[in-house]
Amino acid sequence: MNEYRQGEHICAVHESRDEQLAVAAEYLAHGLLRGERCYYVAASTTAFEVFHRALRLRGVDVERALESTALVEATHAEAHLVDGRFDCERMISMLNRSVEQALNDGFLGLRTCGDMSWLIGDPPGAEHVVEYEALLNQFFHGARACGMCQYDRHRLPPLLLDHALSTHSSAVVSRRHKKNPFYLMPSAAAGGTGQPANLVSKLEQLRKT
Repeated sequence: MNEYRQGEHICAVHESRDEQLAVAAEYLAHGLLRGERCYYVAASTTAFEVFHRALRLRGVDVERALESTALVEATHAEAHLVDGRFDCERMISMLNRSVEQALNDGFLGLRTCGDMSWLIGDPPGAEHVVEYEALLNQFFHGARACGMCQYDRHRLPPLLLDHALSTHSSAVVSRRHKKNPFYLMPSAAAGGTGQPANLVSKLEQLRKT
């Protein structure tokens, strides 16, 4: 099983829905086993039903996890797109509160996993997502938490995917978790223009290493 540690900010690039679910379920099942509160964000409540099946295949008692608040779920409209727009400061504040609440409730920390398909359609505020992802590296590095952002290889534009690689310290490609050699320091990543033409070669390098 891939090992994930507090302090990590992970870019998970997937080629299919099955791959996305498998990576998310493995990652969050590991957090539940460790005694962390796990926070999962998906497009809709319908997506939760499919995700629960993936968790059960990994031995998770989903109903118990939800009842105990070890597993907390939210839709895009309840997390990234409150009032229909993305707000970087609001998201960082929410994560700060969530880590504090998890620790106060007796968990060992917070583990988040978010489906980034909310970026499709370029909602208001989406232009700040690169800055947000860059800031999250600093946030997770100093918190008893880790976060995974899941990017669809086929539904999201190459420029956005290239920015995702530059703003996450770890990566998951082909279900393999590793240190990300394309990560840039937050100031450089937030101000960079991206290199979408090199995306295919970067993903291939991550698959091979």
